[in-house]
Amino acid sequence: MGSALEEIKEKLTGNWELDRTENFEEALQAMGLNVVFRKLASHAKPSMEIQVEDGKVKIIAKATFFTQTMMFPINEPYDQEFEGIKMKCLTRWDDNKLITEANPVEPEKHKPQTFHRERINDELVQTMWIGDVKCTRWFKQQT
Repeated sequence: MGSALEEIKEKLTGNWELDRTENFEEALQAMGLNVVFRKLASHAKPSMEIQVEDGKVKIIAKATFFTQTMMFPINEPYDQEFEGIKMKCLTRWDDNKLITEANPVEPEKHKPQTFHRERINDELVQTMWIGDVKCTRWFKQQT
């Protein structure tokens, strides 16, 4: 596991700012988020800071109207909540991708989510699947 954290630190850590997005509002709708939140979020240009500390990955996502901090282990289950949606999660480092599988505590109300974060050339590419809706977001590294 130590080598996974070292690879994550080498490939993904830093400050990233959203450059472009595809299908984001549709993904938020698939999550079941309300129209006001979806409109605000789809027009925001968030930043994301990725760190490795205390044997865990820490991701801080910031936009004008919210800040979300996630800190999680690699290859160990953990709980996460976003906008009132409680998830059971597992994140692993596989094929140079940080892969998170998030399953809702209430599957009758919410869809499973999968996130891939990977560095492609000079960009951090985050691909999300909410049920069968796919969204891709590209971030540029800030100096």
